[in-house]
Amino acid sequence: MDKLAIYGGTPLITEQWPKWPFAGDRERELIEEVLSGDMWGGTGLGPKIAAFNEKFAHYCDVGYGAAVANGTVSMELCLVAWGIGPGDEVIVPASTFMATAIAVHNVGATVVYVDIDPKTLNIDNAKIADAITERTKAIIPVHMGGHPCDMDPLMEIAKKHGIKVLEDAAQAHGAIYKGRKAGSLADAASFSFQQSKNLQSGEGGMVVSDNKELIDLIHYSLGKFGRGIREKYSGHIHYRFGWNACYTEIQAAIALAQLERLEEQTEKRTANVKKLYALLDDIDGIETFKWQPYCDRHAHHLFLLNFKSEQFENVKRAQFLAALNKEGVLASSFYPMALYDQPLYQSDKNLSMRKRACPVAEKASRDVIFLEQNVLLADGRQMERIADAVRKIRKNAKQLHRIDIDESEFVGSSVLKKARRSS
Repeated sequence: MDKLAIYGGTPLITEQWPKWPFAGDRERELIEEVLSGDMWGGTGLGPKIAAFNEKFAHYCDVGYGAAVANGTVSMELCLVAWGIGPGDEVIVPASTFMATAIAVHNVGATVVYVDIDPKTLNIDNAKIADAITERTKAIIPVHMGGHPCDMDPLMEIAKKHGIKVLEDAAQAHGAIYKGRKAGSLADAASFSFQQSKNLQSGEGGMVVSDNKELIDLIHYSLGKFGRGIREKYSGHIHYRFGWNACYTEIQAAIALAQLERLEEQTEKRTANVKKLYALLDDIDGIETFKWQPYCDRHAHHLFLLNFKSEQFENVKRAQFLAALNKEGVLASSFYPMALYDQPLYQSDKNLSMRKRACPVAEKASRDVIFLEQNVLLADGRQMERIADAVRKIRKNAKQLHRIDIDESEFVGSSVLKKARRSS
């Protein structure tokens, strides 16, 4: 049993992990209702979308929601609705998925990168004030992995400077901060329903807010070719420049069914993560990211770990991941670089960006690994086997130096890896 699977030993885990995306009878029932009707998409104003807007907004403890094509355009439309564009600056954490910055670039504004907190990998509130200028119009904090940002002090900074705050809650469906749901903590929030997310419809996104005027502007006009709002809505009269950002009835049918089981799944992930914390805490070279006191509930889209090579016989992260995946544990490396080091800034000089020093973000790109949320939906005994696999590898760590593997091999979610293999 001690022989590593990567060298021909028996993997500790041979069972399949819970399938994701998952569809049950409820999804099929609601999709069939759509297919039996005469409205599948086109307007983004169908009954399933209306129901999902209302139910998901209520789930987030806010008044209104507008489902749109994806979780990037949701941020983009919100920035446009606030009048943010060329000449303006938007503060973004230096370590997150590129979509957060892309949304800012798409409206012509300047991205300002600031460092992250080593305890959570969320934006570091202590670094925000120094990044603010007279051109700063918004901050986009990202609830990384599903752990909510410390929003109260961030909102105080924003209020002092008259700055809008948009939660990027793409990974935080159901997270709770000081008794309040992610999505209700700022001027507005953006969610993603891409297929890897805890609540998914293949693709899609939503803006939620208590500001009815903002949501109406996005839902009726900016996301639908600039048409009129509510009673002025018309298919061929356009009052402003807008996008085609329509969500579809089929997507809404899937999302409505997914929403019905989200709470149960979130509680299961939470129970399994608490078990993993206890099981992994005494393994040299493996460091968990604990919940901070203000986090009442973590969404656990990602289970994040710090891999400390110097405490793991100087094994490289990619070598550890290669061995861990061979033992049957699906694990990946974190975002490969701070966003300001992405090659697009060399290839497109028209993109406006500035940065602060971000050593924590740069270190996270070298050290952090993650398990995806569907792994956390497995039986609790599987959590014990994950820990057993890590212990087995730790015991045989010196053998890992023989593994010849590129650091990029385990970058990206399983969705992206599958796409890469099939292309």
